[in-house]
Amino acid sequence: MLNNIKQIFEDTHPYDDPTDKVIKRLPKEIVDNYINKTKLRHAGVLFGLQDNGKNNPDLYLTKRSKQLKNHSGEISLPGGTFDQDHDKNIIDTALRESEEEIGLQSEHAEILGFIDPQISLGSGFIVTPLVARIDPSFTPKINTYEVEKLFKVPLEFFLDQDNLSHEYRVFDGNKWSVYSYKYEEHYIWGLTAQIIRKFCKNLIQ
Repeated sequence: MLNNIKQIFEDTHPYDDPTDKVIKRLPKEIVDNYINKTKLRHAGVLFGLQDNGKNNPDLYLTKRSKQLKNHSGEISLPGGTFDQDHDKNIIDTALRESEEEIGLQSEHAEILGFIDPQISLGSGFIVTPLVARIDPSFTPKINTYEVEKLFKVPLEFFLDQDNLSHEYRVFDGNKWSVYSYKYEEHYIWGLTAQIIRKFCKNLIQ
């Protein structure tokens, strides 16, 4: 399956202006009342897939430490904020933050492509997800200040649409479409669920 994923995403790329890309698909009221009033910060995350020997790769997810300022205790993809002092681009951001959080060296990550940028509710981030194949030899080294737990979920779980839930929630007076998954004891929602949903949509369309 990973080779098929590589073919699907091989022509994708990060956008020079991800905000413009997002604006084109969001409802006008959210653009007017949130996007245009928020100084969005750029971030990159790693959509890391690893072969599990069953032609069904696993997706790496983290449970964020409760001491973090943003999205503490939530399920997320490894990644973080673009740092102009250290990063040439958003690829550098996703790889640097993944190394800091879970010990992933860049030589253990083969870049397969990119998922369209997504907006993080409430925290003002515009996030570009980088799709990567994680080498089977990768041995995690968790930064416990940032990550409480690292775990994997079979991709087939997310591809099953029966596992996807949808509702509307109001944030800062704006009505947002919110997706979620419940995997074992983990509640995966918001930005992370939206990125996963977007990835799966690209696979099954």
